[in-house]
Amino acid sequence: MKRILVLLILLIIVVCGSGIIGIVLYRSMTEKYKSEHLLSVDKIEKIGKLELVKVNIKDVLEQTKERPFFLPNAKAVLIIAGEVIAGIDLEKVQKDDIADSGTQITITLPKPEILMSKVNHEKSKIYNIEWGGFSTANLVDEAYKTAEMTIIEEAGKTGYEETCKNNAKALLTPIFREISGKEINILFRN
Repeated sequence: MKRILVLLILLIIVVCGSGIIGIVLYRSMTEKYKSEHLLSVDKIEKIGKLELVKVNIKDVLEQTKERPFFLPNAKAVLIIAGEVIAGIDLEKVQKDDIADSGTQITITLPKPEILMSKVNHEKSKIYNIEWGGFSTANLVDEAYKTAEMTIIEEAGKTGYEETCKNNAKALLTPIFREISGKEINILFRN
């Protein structure tokens, strides 16, 4: 009886050990990622944009895809982290925007604008998906697109323009004063 019990315990240990070894080997053989990149530089462009403000925005978004008949609607809840960078496009400065009165230089800069916006996928999370099925990827993709537009709208409400103007004056006035040796007055177009 003791012998049968010992053999049974050994059999269980061997079977469990083999199962664990099999799982580890299976994962090591099947879970390999390989990426091949065929990159080429498409275009190099000059930019003259002065980035002055970065707005970080979080959004909790519930995206719903309505389905016909009596099928349940697909829903996804995401926590979106977005970034908006605002500043001044210095390429829009014309020769007429700079006026020298002898002791003072007046520079009229373009109105601050949003230069770049994006959803930060590293900081964003998919919180929950219900009834997504085969359309889960489309549901999440539409949620990210909606979030990107909402992030831009929300950044417009933060008052970034005034902050850009103050930062531009604080940054550019000492530089221009040092170069010209004159008093600098910075204005902005409407």
